[in-house]
Amino acid sequence: MNFQFKNVAIATGVLLSVATISLPAFADNVMLGTGGYARQMHKMEMMKMLDANGDHMVTKEEFDDYYGKVFDELDTDHDGSVDAKEWVGTTGNNKIEIATGGYSRELRTMKMMKAMDTDGNHKVSRDEFIGFHQQLFAAMDKKGDGQITAQEWAGKVLGGK
Repeated sequence: MNFQFKNVAIATGVLLSVATISLPAFADNVMLGTGGYARQMHKMEMMKMLDANGDHMVTKEEFDDYYGKVFDELDTDHDGSVDAKEWVGTTGNNKIEIATGGYSRELRTMKMMKAMDTDGNHKVSRDEFIGFHQQLFAAMDKKGDGQITAQEWAGKVLGGK
């Protein structure tokens, strides 16, 4: 193998590896957030935070309840929507108390806000926020049974519903 071809092959392999790592494992070719958001979301520590009854599964009700609380924490002025200033938070005060630090950091990016701002008004309403997370739940619930197992959470279950 000549030197130039070998370098191209190595570079192609590196690019493919990076692309694979950055894709959300739960999204089945649908981009639901950034790669960093997906990595943080799939951590078992996050699953434990959503699993209110400790049965090692997250039901749709637990998921919706958790994300309702996250929205309430983001909506600091309690007007039913989150603008950019609320979304990003203030320096030293941008961690969501009911989430991991890594998840808070990835959620509170402007890329994630833009992904959820479906009407493009530069605010995320409760309906937009919950709707985004309902799509996420549906993508993670590979069996379509209304609950996410630890294997589904970690993205280890393949195939559709």
